[in-house]
Amino acid sequence: MDVDAGPAPSVSSSALAVTDHGEVTHLVDGDTLDVSIAGVTTRIRLLNIDTPETVKPDSPVECMGPQASARLAQLAPPGSTVGLAYDVERTDRYGRTLAMVITPDGGNASEILAREGLGVAVEYGANVAGYDAIMAAERQARDANVGLYSGACG
Repeated sequence: MDVDAGPAPSVSSSALAVTDHGEVTHLVDGDTLDVSIAGVTTRIRLLNIDTPETVKPDSPVECMGPQASARLAQLAPPGSTVGLAYDVERTDRYGRTLAMVITPDGGNASEILAREGLGVAVEYGANVAGYDAIMAAERQARDANVGLYSGACG
């Protein structure tokens, strides 16, 4: 799905500061990627967004899942450097590092995916610093009837 969301949102949409930078080494799906930070590969789960599943064991590929994965690949392609900002809780129940991913052009990957209708805003425990901006982006997608809200998913 090609969606022109206009200019990328600024990092100022969140109260979190970028504290790490790393090189994207692998994209898992629309909300998970591997990033090498100081030579150590870390699995990163994007904060405050949930995209449709594409690789969950024993589950079908969900509507808009491939599009979310492809869009994250455009936003943070392997070999690119991304910024990482952390909230209160740094890991999820699967051991993944929870972080806001700032794209090479300065956009918040979670916010962009939500604005394009490729994911929904979620809170992970006490991690709420960027939630309001992502929820607002999701509402914009809903109002614009794009992605998950386009009617394509039935």
